[in-house]
Amino acid sequence: MKTNKTTKSYKDMTREERREAAQAKAQAALDRIGDGVRSVWSSEAWAQWLRTLAKFHDYSLNNTMLIAMQMPEATRVASYRSWQKDFNRHVRKGEHGIGVLVPMVMKTKLGDSEETPQDDEDTPERRRLVGFKVGHVFDVSQTEGEPLPAIAEHVTGDVDRYDEVMDAIKAVSSYPVELVEGLPPETNGLFSRMGYIAIRAGMPQGQTVKTALHELAHSVLHDGDAEQLPDRAMREVQAESVAYAVSAALGLDTSGYSFGYVASWAVGKTDDEMRACMQVVRDAAKRIIDKMDIVLAA
Repeated sequence: MKTNKTTKSYKDMTREERREAAQAKAQAALDRIGDGVRSVWSSEAWAQWLRTLAKFHDYSLNNTMLIAMQMPEATRVASYRSWQKDFNRHVRKGEHGIGVLVPMVMKTKLGDSEETPQDDEDTPERRRLVGFKVGHVFDVSQTEGEPLPAIAEHVTGDVDRYDEVMDAIKAVSSYPVELVEGLPPETNGLFSRMGYIAIRAGMPQGQTVKTALHELAHSVLHDGDAEQLPDRAMREVQAESVAYAVSAALGLDTSGYSFGYVASWAVGKTDDEMRACMQVVRDAAKRIIDKMDIVLAA
């Protein structure tokens, strides 16, 4: 005997059915992350992005901390000259540099004996660290000029039950979530351990929800002892993956943004590190989805 199968609406579902449906959507989204990120890795856009990334110098732990203390929202920093020479950008007038430690290196000649002439052009040189001085770098938000290559697009479009979803995010967050003006140009949102989550006002609904979920994930996963947290790259991979999974559970497609964003921070991560990351992501996404479901169903 044939039966007609009907799909229940959200309001007709039991709480357990809603939870299972949301979790299934989230899991399916997480399962797509690997393929999505690999497709980004194989693209010319990814290669171009990596070529640009290679022009940014790696910074020591001490300098990373100095940058974070002076400008927590900084994303890409380079010297005044490097912005001009490598990126065809210039630092805006009146911008203040971020102080960092610059090594001072002395060149000396290497000789087999004391009789080796030190001014011989054929004598090999060695570099010896003799100390540090203070130099200055500037964040991309302090510069103007040619845009940096991007591998991620912003999320556009409206969101069903937008006001209810944003209210649910605010309700489950341990910190106040506010839409604010005046965030740096390259910053859509930020989570501060000082006690708030700030989201750029005026963005499309889809981008606003995605950003709010990203910062909510940071507040859930990265609110502990700084010394016990994963490195910044892994924190970003985790937060964006959680935002992607929860967004999928809400019916919001963020794949165009999330695949590129996750790939950009996953540089150098091993398969084992990414598998461990996904377990952390699944657990956090489940907690957030369950809490938001209770609020949305009320």
